[in-house]
Amino acid sequence: MTTPHFIINEISPGDLVFDVGANRGNMAQEFVHAGARVICIEPQPNLAAGIRHRFANNPHVTTVEKGLGAIRGRSNMSISSEADILSTFAEHWKVGRFKHMVWDQQIEVPITTLDDLISEFGTPRYCKIDVEGFERDVVKGLSSKIGTISFEYTSEYIEHSMEVVEMLIRLGYRHFNVTVGDGPELQWAEWVPYYEIVRVLMLSTSPDLWGDIYAR
Repeated sequence: MTTPHFIINEISPGDLVFDVGANRGNMAQEFVHAGARVICIEPQPNLAAGIRHRFANNPHVTTVEKGLGAIRGRSNMSISSEADILSTFAEHWKVGRFKHMVWDQQIEVPITTLDDLISEFGTPRYCKIDVEGFERDVVKGLSSKIGTISFEYTSEYIEHSMEVVEMLIRLGYRHFNVTVGDGPELQWAEWVPYYEIVRVLMLSTSPDLWGDIYAR
């Protein structure tokens, strides 16, 4: 995932960003360059340790070594040593386009919620959610509208993405946009209502379609 230019342009020094599924902190680095305070949420212990090391001298970056979900607790995470960026809490994720990956580890990790993060750190200007099929559970842990939110979609689970859109509408989000693949450009110059997102993504015939949905 590449951060769209509009996100970086809208972040002002001191703004708070939640990087949910921070992996190695590459996107967090972009937010830091924009002057943001960044909360990196990464449940994989080795990756969380790497983020802490990467930003050891930066007091504006905090690493939370937990997963996010609908409620606090603990959950099993499937790890792919071959591609740790694809590690997931979602069992269905392992039978989609990545069904040939080897999930060779299982770890139990603590789970917190977006609401809990907001109580601890404040309301983010931007929240990036990249959690490999677990987006619905993450958004279920949010009870009020915050800043701009993005989450990943894939064609084989597009119905799940539409459920997330419905959740965001109930929270008060009205304007949407998308990126395709790993590209940094939004598909529409003007943000569109939810039904345009539904129309375009649900009617797509591409089996490999993926990208990110943005809401604000």
